[in-house]
This record gives sequence, C-alpha cells and structure tokens, in this order.
Amino acid sequence: MRTLLLASLALGLFACPAIANQDIDFRAEVEADWARQETRLGRTLSDPTAIRAIFERGRQLLANLATAEETPELSEERSIFDEVKRQVEQAVGLSEPERVRLYTRIRWTVREAALKNPLVANRRLLFMQRHRFICQMLHEYMGYYYDYGDIEGGGVYVLERPGHAFEVRDLTPASLPRGNYTTLSLSHDGETIYFAFAARTDGAAPDFYSPERQCFHIYTMNLDGGNLRQLTFGPHDDFDPCPLPDAGIAFMSTRRGGFTRCNNPWEPLPAHTLHRMDGDGANVRTLSFHETSEWHPSVLHDGTIVYIRWDYVDRSAAHFHGLWLSNPDGTSVRALFANYTQRINACYQPKAIPNSNKIALLAGAHHANVGGSLVLLDPEHTELDRDTGEDSLDPIEILTPDVCFAEAAGWPGSYFHSPWPLSEDYFLVSFSFDPLPGMGPGVDADTLTGLYLFDRFGNLELLYRDADISSMYPIPIEARPMPPAMASVLDPGLGDEGEFVLTDVARSVFPLPADRPVAALRVFQVLPKSETHVANQPRIGYANAETARVLLGTVPVETDGSAYFRAPARKPLVFQAVDADGRAVQGMRSVVYLQPGERRSCVGCHEPTSVTPSTDTPLAARRAVSRLESGPEGTDPWSYMLLVQPILDRRCVRCHDGAETAPAPDLGRRPADDFVASYTGLRPYVRWYEWGGETIRPVITKPGEMSTDVSPLTAILEDATHANEVQLTEPELRDLYLWMDGNAAFYGSYSAEERSAQRNGEAIPRPALQ
Repeated sequence: MRTLLLASLALGLFACPAIANQDIDFRAEVEADWARQETRLGRTLSDPTAIRAIFERGRQLLANLATAEETPELSEERSIFDEVKRQVEQAVGLSEPERVRLYTRIRWTVREAALKNPLVANRRLLFMQRHRFICQMLHEYMGYYYDYGDIEGGGVYVLERPGHAFEVRDLTPASLPRGNYTTLSLSHDGETIYFAFAARTDGAAPDFYSPERQCFHIYTMNLDGGNLRQLTFGPHDDFDPCPLPDAGIAFMSTRRGGFTRCNNPWEPLPAHTLHRMDGDGANVRTLSFHETSEWHPSVLHDGTIVYIRWDYVDRSAAHFHGLWLSNPDGTSVRALFANYTQRINACYQPKAIPNSNKIALLAGAHHANVGGSLVLLDPEHTELDRDTGEDSLDPIEILTPDVCFAEAAGWPGSYFHSPWPLSEDYFLVSFSFDPLPGMGPGVDADTLTGLYLFDRFGNLELLYRDADISSMYPIPIEARPMPPAMASVLDPGLGDEGEFVLTDVARSVFPLPADRPVAALRVFQVLPKSETHVANQPRIGYANAETARVLLGTVPVETDGSAYFRAPARKPLVFQAVDADGRAVQGMRSVVYLQPGERRSCVGCHEPTSVTPSTDTPLAARRAVSRLESGPEGTDPWSYMLLVQPILDRRCVRCHDGAETAPAPDLGRRPADDFVASYTGLRPYVRWYEWGGETIRPVITKPGEMSTDVSPLTAILEDATHANEVQLTEPELRDLYLWMDGNAAFYGSYSAEERSAQRNGEAIPRPALQ
C-alpha cells in the first residue's frame, strides 16, 4: 500500500496540498482502510463496480454540500470529478493499475470534500477507548464481569485533527487505578466530560454477592482533564451518564434492586433502570420502576429523555428492546417505538438529530454486545399496524443496508456503534469490519471499532483507529443548543400515590368484542425478581421465567369507557380490562408506573398513536376518584392455594380424586414437583402468555383472546355437566377466571421460606422488594 501511495504521489494524483502534505503513514492507513471497505463488499480497488460506486457517492456528496448553509469551497473537487467522469465510464477498458489509480484519485477527492463539511471541519473530537466483556449487552456495563473476565484498559481522549492525523491528547485520569471505561458523554456547553469507570480487584475476582465486588461508577472532569470527581458510590453499577437541561444527570443504575429473569447460574445480572441525580451527585433518585433492564438515555430537543427498555412481561426474553420516553422527573413514561415487533430486536444508543425531529439509533441484538445497523426513526409517524397490531417499520429509514438487523434478520459481518448525528445526512460513528461479538453469533473476540465520518450516500471515512483497542463514542467538542428544562407538575398532596384518567377503554387498534363491554380494570403489580438470579429458580407457575405478581385491586369503568382512579406510586403496574362476568377482555404485556404526585391520562387501551382524546369530559372524571377495591384472598400476593384450591376442594375433588376411573387428573393437595397435584393436573386445560412455546401470542395481546378466553378449562366449567351438577357460584367462577387471567400462576413470592408457606396454604405478606 505504501508503494501504491508513493506511486500515486509521483503521478500527481494528489493535487490538493492538504492531502499531499499529510504524513505518508497516515495516508497509508487511510488507503488500507478503503481496501478493507471494498473487501467487505466483495470487491477490490480495481473493480469497475467499486469505481462507479465511489464516483456516484462522491457526486451525491458534492451536490449535497452545495446546498449546505455554510457552503464549503469545492471547485477543485468538482473539477476533478468533471475530469475523471469519462475514465469512470470506460473503467472496464483500463488496466488494473490504472483502475487502482483512478479509484484512489476519486476516493481522496471525496474524502477531502467530506472533511470540508462545515459540520466537521476544524472540530476536535472527544472519544473513549475501551475493552468489552463479550457475551450480551446485559453484561457489558457490569463491573463484576470485567474482573470475572480479567479485562482492563481504556481511557478518554481528544482527537486533535480528525481526518488529517491520528494525533490524540490523553485525558485519562492518572489518579484512577487500573480498571475499565464505558459510556462517555459531554455537557451541552462542551466543557464537562462524564464517563463510567470500574476499578479492577487486586487478586482473585470476588463472588458477585460479595461486598468487595467492583462496580461501574460515574465520574466527571473538565475538558482539559482536570477537576476529576466521582459522583456515584456504593455496591451498584452506575453508567450511561446523560446531562439534563435542568443541570441534573440521568443515568442507568442497578440500585432499584432485583435481577433479570432468564439468567444462567454463572451470570448474576441485576436489573438496571433509569435514575437521576444532581450535577454534584447528590439526591440520587430512581425514575424507572420497570422490573427489567434499561439502557442509553439521551435528551431530545423538547427536553424529554429517550431510552431503551427491555420489556418481557409475559412474553419473549429475546425481543422487545424498544424506545421509551420519560420526562426528566420520571413522569409521563410511554412507549415510542418497537415495543411490539420482532423485526428489530433492540434499538440502541438513540440520539436526537440536530435541526430535525428524527432520531438516529442502532438496530441491534439481544444475544450479543451493543452494535448494529444505523437507522433513522421519524417519531411523528410511529404507529401500530391496523392488521397485525405490531409496530410499523414505515417510520424507519435504513442507512446501512449492508448491515442486517442483528439477530432478527441474521448476524452481520460488520457493525456500527455509538452514532453521533451531525444532521440527517452526516454522522460520526464507530465501525468494525468484524462480526458483532457475543454469544448469539458465536464470536468470542472483542472485535474492534474505529472512528469514522459516515454519510447517507454511503461514504465512510476513517478518522482514527487503534489496532489494539476499540475507539468509541465520538463527540464533537463544541457547545450544543440546550433543550428546554421541563418544569415538574407533581402534586405533593397525593403523597405516595398518583392518579390515572382513562378516556375510553374501547379506543383500540383492534376493536373490543361488542358483546362484552368493559366493566372494570384490574390493577396488578409485578414483583421484581429477587432471592436468586437463575432463570426459573424458583418457578412461579407454568410460564417460563415468570414474574410474581400482586392484584392490587379493581376499579370501575363507566359506560363511556372511562375510568379515574388512584394507585400507589413507584410500583410496576399492569392493567386488564374486565367484562361484567369477571373475564379479561384485553390486557397489558408491559408495565406502567407513577411518580408520587403524578397525574396521568391515556386515551384508550392500545389505541392508535394518531387517536386524540374527545373534548367531552369523561364520566369518570365527573365524580370522585376511585380507590382500588381489593381482590379475593389469594391475590395479595398471588397464591393458587388460597385462590383456587379451596374451590377445587369444595367442588371438584369428589369426582377428580385421582382414581383410575376419574375423568381428569388428581385435583388434590399432594406435592407434585414444585407445586401440588391439582396445579400440575390442570396444566393441559390452561393457556398462558410467556417466553416460549406455550404463549398464546408471541408479540401482542388481542381483545377476546385472553387466558380465560382460550383456555379449555373455561369451556369445561361452562359445559352442561359442570353447570348443572357442580353448580359453581358466581364468585367461584370469577375467582377461577381471575386465576387464569393472572397467567395461571401458583406463587406470589421468590423466597424459599414464603413459597413453602404458600404451598402449605398459608398466607404471606407482600414481598419486601416491590
């Protein structure tokens, strides 16, 4: 490559003095990178297809830059393009060395034009170098795994002349011990750096449950590397610092407590959710009470926070990492995109695009580290498809079609990371020529990324690369417009509660059954997994990797479909719309929560995003707020032995006693596996939602297809024999419907002692971790 470069110089291909004066080693690195780009696409520099492609990409770039607000001087580049146009058209007839020289000349011309873009010209870049623990994105921000994997290194740097030299300034704090770095950010005024750092343990790595284990904590320092301060402390992993317009800092943290639910014995994975603190680290507060993990908060132009939630309440653990929105005080949490699709596994690292309403993000994987294809989302056009109920992908524009949507469409041979949008057309990115690493693609190596300038035309120009470590999180060092600070509207008079106003439960993507008007809402609380991190240790019921839950109670729904009720704050809640017979018509497979003093309103139940509320005051809002009416015994917390078994004892065991002539399995209390015989015997007659093969529907819930609707047990209870001879009372039927709609769970606790008490038919208090 160096010989080719020197030959190119000798032939006068570098007419631009800025290029000709560059260091030969740097130029060789750039040209070697071009060769790798073409190899990645199955081509060489001498391939006429490659020549035509770079010429077309350059032509589009020059045309686009001509429309820039600050138009760069590009007469020389246009002149070269006019000069080589005929050669490009006749490239097939050129010799191989001539085609290489032609490609090289065009490519240097395109690169010089790209670097004159006023969005990047003369701007230094902040970036981070880091090694990653390779498995899944779940492990990537946990300090324990870097000890476990014997990994260390990285730091914070400034690239002084991006695109013109690899000259860097090291800002890595010398006072920090050996350890690892992750998740870099810069204040809006361009003066303060934030990052997460985890020290390495001296000696053998401690057990995860040891108080000595290391965690990521958030640090800050000035742009010159001075005034280093540690902002978070304690036995929690804190990462993803995100400066807020109100001078606070949003971040992700494990301090809410609990584990994710599908882990192997070797991988304790605490759930991490959205938190915030003051700029000096004071007043740390949990914002998100979701029971599974979240990632990558970023502030949008209107001051709201966009972030990723891993949502698998009663559904697949390997999908549904969609974009969510929250106000900076944790209120008004709502899904934005990809909570109901399996065509994108995960939406990582969202960033607002300057002077645009769109968001740049990565389409990535669950069973791999963070990385993927670069896409743009238009949030004003997100919607649920009227035919499928799933997220439409129409608001998505794919900028890197050569990188497939990881896991959902296969495993890509290369990937992008940490995009920083400069506009809808230009982006700073990290990029790797190698496959996305992780357990899913079976790539154990820490495949490395470099820093690049990328545009929508497909031009990818190397800015910096280190052969030994990934370079990530490129951020221009400049002041950015500050989004507005959003005033909090919490009402302290509500204490530790909040209020919901539902306009019309029937406003839905799919129409609710006309013959089953909704009479009430059930309000469940999902209990975060505690006690043990291992999947299905313990089993809660039939469903795979299930959550324990509590029925907090029910509230009435008025004849116009409205409801107005008070609920406890700081709890992950799930609603079900219930008909007059006590059977769920529609339900959630996600959670919602309130901040203390929050008032929330919603239009309907899975309503289309385009639906606006009626201007008429709902009936429910014309009366006093409803209070939750407690459910029957055995629902707080959930207990099959208190809710269902007494009904079986009274009505069923005289016929279904386990004798050989009995028409159904034993419905008694004798132990069976982790449950009792009646529970295991009912399994063939019940349907439920879960991560796995028994789920009713894998992605959405559809009105009229809740557990009671589709379980064979319902038809048995209502057949002539049981209706005439058994004669279940209305309360008994309602309790059985409630049990089935509660995902037919058995336990309401993860504690071995409390589970033993529940199996013996004893009542237990609501578990401590809520």
